[in-house]
Amino acid sequence: MIEKIEKITLSELEKATGGKILFGNNEIIESISTSSNEIDVNTLFIPIKGERFDAHDFIDDALKNGATGYLCDREIVKENAKYALLVNDTRKALMDIASFYIDKFSIDVIALTGSVGKTTTKEFVANVLSEKYSTIRTLKNYNNEIGMPFTVFSIKNNTEKAIIEMGMSNFGEIEKYSLASKPDVAIITNIGVSHIEYLKSQEGILKAKSEIFSGMKKDGVAILNGDDKFLWSLKDNLKFKTVFFGIENEKCDIVAKNVVATSEKISFTIDGKYFELDIMGKHNVYNALASYAVAKLYDMSDELIQKGFNNFKSDGIRQSIFDENGIKFINDCYNASPQSVKTSVDVLCNFEGRRIAILGDMGELGENSGKYHAEVGQYINEKEVDLLITVGSLSKFINNEAKCKKIHFESNNLVAKYLKENAKVGDVVLIKGSRFMKMEEIFKIYTDR
Repeated sequence: MIEKIEKITLSELEKATGGKILFGNNEIIESISTSSNEIDVNTLFIPIKGERFDAHDFIDDALKNGATGYLCDREIVKENAKYALLVNDTRKALMDIASFYIDKFSIDVIALTGSVGKTTTKEFVANVLSEKYSTIRTLKNYNNEIGMPFTVFSIKNNTEKAIIEMGMSNFGEIEKYSLASKPDVAIITNIGVSHIEYLKSQEGILKAKSEIFSGMKKDGVAILNGDDKFLWSLKDNLKFKTVFFGIENEKCDIVAKNVVATSEKISFTIDGKYFELDIMGKHNVYNALASYAVAKLYDMSDELIQKGFNNFKSDGIRQSIFDENGIKFINDCYNASPQSVKTSVDVLCNFEGRRIAILGDMGELGENSGKYHAEVGQYINEKEVDLLITVGSLSKFINNEAKCKKIHFESNNLVAKYLKENAKVGDVVLIKGSRFMKMEEIFKIYTDR
């Protein structure tokens, strides 16, 4: 990973990291990279120690490719480098540099997290704010301890708003990101059961997600989903100003009403003003409401907000909908939790035609994984699903509970083969599962692409 930055000096980095210059003058640094193969002008190489390798072994490669210097967690002297900075931990140093770098700019930082929908919400917020402000956002899903600093490094002198997505799988992770980025606004989309294997309960997930407030500025604003009972429990219990959004909870500050979903779009009103989204699913109304709340904090008009909604585009494996030889596919293969699977089934049921739900295993649900899968099967019984196809081992619990026509396979290949032999013109096919299931393979095999 590499990012071109506004110029900083070696002595500034020494101060930011608490490190020690091993050798070199006060060099100028214009790029930062954690990849020995991705080098630009005046690049600082930061070797990260992983589970399977130690990138300190690639310092020579980085220098051969043009890096001017490097960080290291032990004394390593390379004659063809202009400088080296010794630090205790290169991972921590990367975050320390990001914290120092963000302080160089006068910008608003909008941080966001949540169990479901954080990446889509991030895109909504960024698209809306971009209608009025120079905006950067977390790219792809770079929301971890390596990706988050590189989002910060993409800030330039003309940047006005930075939207930073914060992912996590355990306690203490979001706290680090928040302390480094010092948010002006913090959004939490919801509290589901993703990562409950590590956090043990939804109360634990709420605690971990609430770490987003750790570094927030004193005059910061928390924007929270008021339809989520765990987030609503924070009302009057935070030291920050709060803005709650929702659909069901009339006590929220921002409420979407008159929600109408079709197979082409979803519409709603806020304070009598009409809005529409060119994507489906009630869950996307929540994503839009969060972005609306941010936009209003920054004095944006309803017209600009709607324009930002219009610019939203799926990344291809998050609920993208397309036709293939008369069969409509809802491709939603990026990840899955009980909550997101249920919302995807809702989207499927907005369509006319034979509704086929292809569902795979959901990961990181802990000892109650079977129970959470079974709940999805029970939910399907409330919906008009014509055929359920499950794939994997855990998804058998979904299959066991469902009462509609159903079939189970052990591999994506077998699912694709079944589709080739049995799918008909007019069918609507949902493909949904956790990332490790690689369920995008089903469509690729089906289409021979």
